[in-house]
Amino acid sequence: MVHVFSLPLFITASICFLLSFFFMLLYYRLTSRHEEQVKYYLIFALAALTSGVFFGAFGVLVNSSDNLFYLSISNRVTVITAMFTIVLSLHFYIAFFQYKAPIFLQYCYVICGAFSLLAIVPNQYFLNHAFYSTSKYYTGLEYGPVFQLWGVWILVLAAYCIFILVRVFNRQRVRQENSNTNTVLLLLVANVVWVITGLCDTFTGIQVVDLPPLSWVGSFLVTSCIAWVLVLHIDDLYEERRLLSNRLMYDYLTQAFSRSYLEIRLTEAVNLMLRGELNWLSVCVFDIDDFKKVNDQYGHANGDELLTKITTITKENIRQSDCIARLGGDEFVILFANKQDENYAPTAVERIRKGISNTDFGKAGCSFNTSCSFGIVSVTSEQLALSNENRVKSAPNAQSTQSAIKVQELANQMLSSADDALYSAKNKGKNAVSIGTFSG
Repeated sequence: MVHVFSLPLFITASICFLLSFFFMLLYYRLTSRHEEQVKYYLIFALAALTSGVFFGAFGVLVNSSDNLFYLSISNRVTVITAMFTIVLSLHFYIAFFQYKAPIFLQYCYVICGAFSLLAIVPNQYFLNHAFYSTSKYYTGLEYGPVFQLWGVWILVLAAYCIFILVRVFNRQRVRQENSNTNTVLLLLVANVVWVITGLCDTFTGIQVVDLPPLSWVGSFLVTSCIAWVLVLHIDDLYEERRLLSNRLMYDYLTQAFSRSYLEIRLTEAVNLMLRGELNWLSVCVFDIDDFKKVNDQYGHANGDELLTKITTITKENIRQSDCIARLGGDEFVILFANKQDENYAPTAVERIRKGISNTDFGKAGCSFNTSCSFGIVSVTSEQLALSNENRVKSAPNAQSTQSAIKVQELANQMLSSADDALYSAKNKGKNAVSIGTFSG
């Protein structure tokens, strides 16, 4: 019959095995596909696996009763895995919090390896192949003086874990990193509980007190807290990538889309046109008339304010499905890539032109007016498909892998044609809208 005190051990062992599998898989994905430096995920996966074996062996130990064979195996496995659970947790703290103690860590693995060899072979100095009644809850093996030294070593490892966390906690508090400080404090409390429950089991083993198995509680608490810390770390990684993506997607000054994002959107639109999923595509390139004079006369602060305000006016006069991007300097691009007719883009651009020319710009007691010149080019899906066919015919031996290059060429040609139309508007006297033709 299974002892009631062993049920939580088997349950927590199963949870630890699942955590180990999950973080092992996560480590593989993050390193192989995203090239993240997350070695501590692997360390924790190994720690969770070792903890799972520890809990399972402890559960067998509790149920061994007077079966010396099961008692001997489970007792020795428990002794070995208890050590490596602590060492791997220590290794995790050193790696995760970037604490410099590599030489000591190597000695820890060597010493634990030596104790493991002693634990495997029955002997009177460490663990003998004989019963030792430790408590009414479970029975252990007869132990010798080296086993007592092993107990001291376990306490040294646990104390060093706490020492590292205290040092890291003080470091984070000095840096005023509140979220990280709370994380370290959580791990610190968990490790203190781990030491207390381990001492309780030690006192039970030498017949000072008679308590049910408790060290697994502290061990599982530490494993759960580390797992939670890594979940928070995953959240931080996601937030960091989201902020990086935003910086790449948006222009830092005007909050218009960036040039790289525009290229992606324009390429996607051209692909949709070639597949016949979009009937009409318009691109407008515009810039500010005499922008250099604005900067020279009113200062760069007013020049930046002008760029931001023009972006705002443009957004107010286009649809959410349309796209405004800053190419650089005072040059912008508007991409009209949704359902529309041939008059939509010129009408929207004319509204933007009037809105800019009728707006007073400037700050800090300075007021001025300016204008913009616009060049528009529009193309139908039939025109774009025909242009693409001509390009393919001109290079009949091109491989299918070059299709993406052809699409990029069409996108670049649209921008070039719109740019030519912009120069035409400049030649007309500025503050004008010029409609060009797609020369694909």
